[in-house]
Amino acid sequence: MSERHHVSVKGSLLAILTLGPAYGLQIRDELTVRAPHRAGINVGQIYGTLDRLLTAGLVRSAGLTEDSLPLYELSADGVEFAASWTTAPEQAQAPDWNDMQDQLLITASLPGSADDVRALLVGYREAWSSWAESAEIPEAPHAAQPFVTAARAAQAEAALAWIDRVGAELASGRAVERAARPLRPRRGRKPTRGFSA
Repeated sequence: MSERHHVSVKGSLLAILTLGPAYGLQIRDELTVRAPHRAGINVGQIYGTLDRLLTAGLVRSAGLTEDSLPLYELSADGVEFAASWTTAPEQAQAPDWNDMQDQLLITASLPGSADDVRALLVGYREAWSSWAESAEIPEAPHAAQPFVTAARAAQAEAALAWIDRVGAELASGRAVERAARPLRPRRGRKPTRGFSA
């Protein structure tokens, strides 16, 4: 998993945990329902990210389910990170299509998030516009530079068109909002090294 992809998944998991404690498979299911373009992520990647979030102090143990699956909840630092992630674009200097979808779809799915979604839409509009404008051709350009610049402009144009097309509906608070699923363990990984309730 690339570092950039890891950052986006990290923010996604922390945002989902604002809904309350959950175990790994439950978090993965919430992620794929709220951000269907991430359907390929597996529960092992989720647990790997949760292990890193534990080490970083962004999540902590919330005990175990009745089936002895480890529950995770946000720490104070995790709450702060999630609040920032749901209101400002990741990598604003070089916006990414998948990161934008993660942030907007997941944030819009959280109850009472309309103001946060509006802040993200403004931030991403500014980020894509600035990114496209910063694609200057150097004095002695490489032969491929005009094509790279054109691709960058087309990508920014597509992102801005997507924002125009779905922004109002996402910010309405009705489009994809959903509560967390009830805590009903079905299967999952048992606790690993050093994890205690």
